[in-house]
Amino acid sequence: MHKAAALSFASIAIISGGLISCGNNTDQVQVATGSVAAESAAKTAQSYSKARAYEAQGRSKKAAKLYDKIASDYPMSKEAPDSRLREAQIYYETGELIDSFEKYQLFIEHYTNHSKYSEAIERQAEVANAASTGKIKNNFLGLKSEIARSKVETMFTQVRDNAPYGKTAPIAQFRIGEMWQNDEDYNKAIQAYEDLYVKYPKHSLAPEAMYRVGDLLLKQSQDGNRNRGNLDTAETTFTDLTLLYPNSKQAKLAKQQLKNIAQSDISRSFSIAEFYEQKNQDKAALFYYNEVISKTKPGSEIYTRAQQRISALKN
Repeated sequence: MHKAAALSFASIAIISGGLISCGNNTDQVQVATGSVAAESAAKTAQSYSKARAYEAQGRSKKAAKLYDKIASDYPMSKEAPDSRLREAQIYYETGELIDSFEKYQLFIEHYTNHSKYSEAIERQAEVANAASTGKIKNNFLGLKSEIARSKVETMFTQVRDNAPYGKTAPIAQFRIGEMWQNDEDYNKAIQAYEDLYVKYPKHSLAPEAMYRVGDLLLKQSQDGNRNRGNLDTAETTFTDLTLLYPNSKQAKLAKQQLKNIAQSDISRSFSIAEFYEQKNQDKAALFYYNEVISKTKPGSEIYTRAQQRISALKN
């Protein structure tokens, strides 16, 4: 069923992960209280400095492993948040996008009140976008392959759900639709675009998403999936677009599409009338010629032709 007629914001649960206590038993108690032992604080500071030095030397892999150890073993230390961010960035720069995405996710889940939380949300969205357009490293040999589209969709969905009312959410939703459209999986693309303008009807991408739904439905009605239902739904979508976003450039395009659909309907009716006339089914032919008359202006070429055929069949 077409969704544009009843737009509403969807309620999306915000996932917030709990802090994970790791390391030895002494530190576990102190992590729970929001602090680390003095000995552990000195250790994490030393490890962080060492990881930074590895980065400066171009030894990214060793730096990433050390950053991971800091963030995993001492998540409440002052170095942990930056360690997780640095680790995620290293994986991004080396093309290991899935690892980068997952490390940003760990930061987002554990440090919601951190000053760099919004930055992490945006950087994770960049990673998902990169994953949708390029190749990634997927094993220890550094070999590259295309990432599965279902995985990319999961990444964009995570970006959207991490901050469902933030600026990255509707963009991520649009990218899901665009990704499936580029892959010519039009049913999935239509669903993703519909979800965007239903959940984010006031976003600047909503008119474009709605136009693309209509355009893809129209394409399906013209290509292999020839059925009147797709054409009718496309027409409804374009009509809704002109009503909901009358001042958008997409509304102007939708009006042109509606004219094209109307003209196509008239031509189709005339062709059906000719078919029935050739079969000597005059009653059916007259019905469709009269339909052409009802949809066209007097004096137009097709109106005149239909009128002539009606007169001939009645005589």
